[in-house]
Amino acid sequence: MRWLLKRIGVFLLFLHPLMACAGKSSGQIRSLAISPDGTIIAVDFGRGNTSFIYRVNVDTGIATRLTDAKTGAESGPAFSPDGRRIAYAYLPGNGAHSGIVIGNVDGSDLRPWSPSESNDFSPVFSPDNKSIVFSRSGFYGSYSPIAQPHPHAWSFYASDLDGTNVRELTSESFYMASPASVSSDGKNMVIVKEGFNTSREIAIYSLDRPGKPIQLLQPHVAKEADHKNPILNFPNYMPDKKSILFMAASNGKHGYDYDVYRVDLQTGSLDRLTNGNSYATDLKVSADGKTAVFLKWRFDWHGTPVKSEPYLLDLQTHKVTPLRITGLD
Repeated sequence: MRWLLKRIGVFLLFLHPLMACAGKSSGQIRSLAISPDGTIIAVDFGRGNTSFIYRVNVDTGIATRLTDAKTGAESGPAFSPDGRRIAYAYLPGNGAHSGIVIGNVDGSDLRPWSPSESNDFSPVFSPDNKSIVFSRSGFYGSYSPIAQPHPHAWSFYASDLDGTNVRELTSESFYMASPASVSSDGKNMVIVKEGFNTSREIAIYSLDRPGKPIQLLQPHVAKEADHKNPILNFPNYMPDKKSILFMAASNGKHGYDYDVYRVDLQTGSLDRLTNGNSYATDLKVSADGKTAVFLKWRFDWHGTPVKSEPYLLDLQTHKVTPLRITGLD
């Protein structure tokens, strides 16, 4: 089981949610976001090759469908800094490219944004609400005859909110890359990246001076899953810009635990915020820095993650609480 969990960590942690879980018949929450004040989360809930965005009231757990699409896969939701708008990726199917959709948080005025001939994913609003950072996959396939095809050749871009002034932020083509998180002053973004022949790292890029990363970190957690190629993902800037929350895999009692850690950007010191998560993904932090949310997964008898549940993490007390959701269908 341990080798299988490592394989899951190496591949599924980085895959776009709609790709990672395609073909499953039971419903799953595949990606999520949390509003700036932590009162609402948005989830994409799907079965098989379709998934749709819902908004969930954190106090009640009641989910409301945001969109009325009948086909395709919606994923990677993100809230605007004022909490009034939402953006997500939409893959229509039938060979069409994935594009970004923006609308009001109540589901009104949804419209395609910046259509292109590329596959665009994981939009993130800038703190001043004037631009969007997003990822773009340049290749869907496999570099190995024994591996399933996945999106690769990742790059990151920014654009004005009206879809103009598109500019590339990274000068590399990543084998795999996490969604981006933008610092509260809008100057930098952080991702976890991995090259075809290089191990994964937490990488910080300047949004004003695109190109190579301005800082690289490769934190080594206690009992880490792989010292040469640590399993890291889902970095999030904290509001003070001095630290980053991320997930990392360590050896646990029943396989790998994907827990939440905080790394200080100046000293590199680490704090562990959760303990014994088993397989967990999709860490997101509210803009006020008070709450984080992530998914814990259950496995079938094949060792495949098939069922997920959101958990809330109080970033002051480190208390972890499951969020029971009703209304997903």
